[in-house]
Amino acid sequence: MNKIIKNLSIKIFVFISLLSSICISEIFNEANKIEFNFNKDSRGYDYYNSFNKLRNQYINDPFLKIFLKEINLESYDYNENLKKDNNEIHVIVNMNSKYFYPTLVSINSALRNSNKNKTTLVYHILLPKAIGKDYINKIKSLLLIYPTNLVIIIYNMGKLFSKFKRNRFSEVTFYRLLSPLFIPLDKIIYMDSDVLVFKDLEEMYNLQFHNNYVLGYLDLLSDGVDYLGLISEKYINAGVLLLNLKLIRENKKFYELLHMAKYCKDLKNNDQTIINYIFYPNIGTLPLKYGIFNFDSIFDIKYLYLRKIRQQLNFTELIEAFKDPAIMHYTLCIPKVWNSNSIFSKKYTRTGTINRTKCQKYLNIWIENAYNTSFYKDIAEHYKLKT
Repeated sequence: MNKIIKNLSIKIFVFISLLSSICISEIFNEANKIEFNFNKDSRGYDYYNSFNKLRNQYINDPFLKIFLKEINLESYDYNENLKKDNNEIHVIVNMNSKYFYPTLVSINSALRNSNKNKTTLVYHILLPKAIGKDYINKIKSLLLIYPTNLVIIIYNMGKLFSKFKRNRFSEVTFYRLLSPLFIPLDKIIYMDSDVLVFKDLEEMYNLQFHNNYVLGYLDLLSDGVDYLGLISEKYINAGVLLLNLKLIRENKKFYELLHMAKYCKDLKNNDQTIINYIFYPNIGTLPLKYGIFNFDSIFDIKYLYLRKIRQQLNFTELIEAFKDPAIMHYTLCIPKVWNSNSIFSKKYTRTGTINRTKCQKYLNIWIENAYNTSFYKDIAEHYKLKT
């Protein structure tokens, strides 16, 4: 009897999974047929006007005009079922075609784990001019999956920083340096493409700055600005940030950020170094659960991480963050986890990576999150994942 019930349960589970997969696929197909437009209502236009008002304050500046003339507000979209009384959490991401799918998986993970009855995620997505309409429609298909707690604002960044590309970094990583000049908010969360979110972001969004320009997660590469003459015990990884846009504007730190981006050609970590150098010493640290790196074990945390970072850390808090992270940053797996075909074929030689980490469990976590999107079939095909 138990065997019959067990077999029946398995069949039901398979049927439900298949049905769910079909439904998600149909939603995505439907999204590709929809022409998303700028919402012609007070909410959309209010933001559009605020965007223009802020940008116009700086666009006549001879130096800033070079950057700001490229930026346009492409669209402001949400579903008619959006809960108007939810608390808004604003998040900014840079996206290009290379990191398109990982960014969508990251956004989807935040939406899946948000408190849909309490918070609305407002994603500010910064795209290069070259990105195609198909990509934009895939982004906006998320509005059909999360109709009650998602707003998508897309900015066309033109060909900004196209001459700034250096070593392995894309020019889109510099976009966030401009955010105080055109995003009319007091603060915003920034996230890289190789980030997964496991908890609601409201607590992080409401952290106090205490006169800091930025809050970030302490990095392994604590000597990242030593060669510039600054020995910093607060060197942060720029992959997960809470940016104090209001204070950056008040003290006009964007001039220093952009001057360093334009004229300093040999920076070890590009805009991460710029952020650490220009904002020092007004840099705060995020609680350890927001941005924990994908360590292989507690052993790695204790004997690698603590040895690298000069500032004393709360070891108990670090272990708890490792076991139950709010945000996981996939910075130690080289190559990135979604490149599964080559995950075991290369040695981890970049400074700060863990040589013996195979990253298999983090690959599985990422694939699980990718599978819960409406575009998993495309992701699996693109990265040749085993389905």
